[in-house]
Amino acid sequence: KLVGGLETKGPIDITLRPLACTATIMHDLMGEDAAKMPEAVKGAALTCILSDTLEFRSPTTTAHDKAVAEKLAGELGINISEYAAEMFAAKSDVSSFSDAELIRMDSKEYEVDGTKFRVSVLETTAPGVVLDRKASLMDSMTSVAAEDGVDQVLLFVVDILNEEATLLVPNDLVKTVAAKSFGADAAGDTVVLPGIMSRKKQIIPNLKV
Repeated sequence: KLVGGLETKGPIDITLRPLACTATIMHDLMGEDAAKMPEAVKGAALTCILSDTLEFRSPTTTAHDKAVAEKLAGELGINISEYAAEMFAAKSDVSSFSDAELIRMDSKEYEVDGTKFRVSVLETTAPGVVLDRKASLMDSMTSVAAEDGVDQVLLFVVDILNEEATLLVPNDLVKTVAAKSFGADAAGDTVVLPGIMSRKKQIIPNLKV
């Protein structure tokens, strides 16, 4: 039985390392053969690292993730800042997605003291575009929670450039979560959480009800 409740019928071969991105681990496992990767694969690995680390802004980033990304970018002749800006701009165009799709796009379920949450994160360089839809998003949070069998959806809109998150606050439960988890006083239907970028490292470990 593994951490998180995953169970197997027998021992399995598993690699766990305290790094931000699986692509970094894969690069390490390849060793010297990593240099022989096709350019498309190198590009995919670089994209994964920049996405997972938010171009090294996320607190999950390690020096090794950054070193591997810089090595790959050098081999490909890619300017990291320019490429990441293009990536994030594409990621921030959410016009073709429904509210329910946005809520479920990057979302995981967790239980805290008997309360089941769907914790959703939207990473963007244009938070205003998402927040313009906050009324319909909050309406959809109710239906998504009911359909998915959770008590509450928590939706964090992460502003990549300003390195902060905005939590949508549709009810008193989320208001309490904001206060107990982040020391934030939600006076309206949103609350800004400075420095919050990572669900894994900053949101989930702090969740309280």
